[in-house]
Amino acid sequence: MFAPDWRPFGTVNHGTLVQPVRAVTAASLQHPDGTEMAADYLSGRWTLVHLPDGVCGGSCVEALARSRQVQQALGDDMHRVQLLVVLARPVDAQSAQLPPWVSFAVANSDWLASFSFADSTPERAPGIYLVDPQGYLMMRYPQDVDRRGLLADLERLLEISQIG
Repeated sequence: MFAPDWRPFGTVNHGTLVQPVRAVTAASLQHPDGTEMAADYLSGRWTLVHLPDGVCGGSCVEALARSRQVQQALGDDMHRVQLLVVLARPVDAQSAQLPPWVSFAVANSDWLASFSFADSTPERAPGIYLVDPQGYLMMRYPQDVDRRGLLADLERLLEISQIG
């Protein structure tokens, strides 16, 4: 029987690698006010993309808090990582309870399809996705990711990366 949590010896990452990596762009994303997001928003910095289940409620806000703690734990490198919440439908920023230190956008179903995998879709499985500074989706995490594992992955990537 296949064990989905099994990792081969020598694997040090805590997230699930996206293979092959997928190019994503912010070209079709919109700000909550309906204006287009800059197409290069996902370029130049590492981006933790949060895809919540519907409106960003309790578990989403908790996941954002963990991501923020990880970002702050990066110290001098915290500016190299940005947080983005992407919603499937427009909502009022106040009702979504999003903190001011996170950006959020609205995506169409075509954009969300980039985050679909054989075992899940963004609509059924909320999660956190890591996009590298060149705009490639490269890792995914469950929404309840352990902050120590996420921090370890980011520290390792930032250490070896010369970009972002």
